[in-house]
Amino acid sequence: MLTPEQYLQVVAERVVRSGGRLNTVQIGPVTAAVGLFTESIMLSTMNYCVVAGAYPEIDAATLQQFTGMATQHARANVQGTIGWTAASVVICGLVGRVHPDAAQLASAKTSNQFGGETRMVAVDPHAGMTYAFTGGKLWGAAMHGAINAKLTFCFPQPGEAFQQVQWQQQQQAAYGQPPQSGPGGFPGQIPQGPMPQTGPPPAAGPAGPQPPHYPPPGQPPYGR
Repeated sequence: MLTPEQYLQVVAERVVRSGGRLNTVQIGPVTAAVGLFTESIMLSTMNYCVVAGAYPEIDAATLQQFTGMATQHARANVQGTIGWTAASVVICGLVGRVHPDAAQLASAKTSNQFGGETRMVAVDPHAGMTYAFTGGKLWGAAMHGAINAKLTFCFPQPGEAFQQVQWQQQQQAAYGQPPQSGPGGFPGQIPQGPMPQTGPPPAAGPAGPQPPHYPPPGQPPYGR
């Protein structure tokens, strides 16, 4: 079964692979991975702060308190680093045993906020579920589509994360490389030197530039 620590490794790896800057920050009792991104959406700059940590029992009050502290951290530290604008988004996730009230809170439609948007995520590896609001809104369809894409990439369903962990372990076993330590001390990230690749895990491409891939005879190279 996927452990919360393994899930956080997947989050940290995806933050780095998609161009984010990864750090480790103490938020309350939780040692959290914090990723910062800047992207251009519809001719405007969009800033993301992705925060992820593990907690044994997650109820609605715990999730709300963690989200509040993480948002305060983002507003205090992100501004001046990548610029805090109206299109600034904080995505906060806790990983552990999710209580029904926390699942309901994370899945509820978020309210429109002045000066940004906050999304809560609750991940239960035991139940194999990721709870979050990924619906649309009447305003800012392009922005909310981008938010949903970032959320679902950085916080995949546990089954998808488990497949990625298995694939990484197979690569390490096949090529005799022990787990490396990446930014923030999360193991299993950013190998030191090139690692041969045999193919990406499901729904997740390999990190960094890869050798040219030539399709089998009879198959077109594009449009698949």
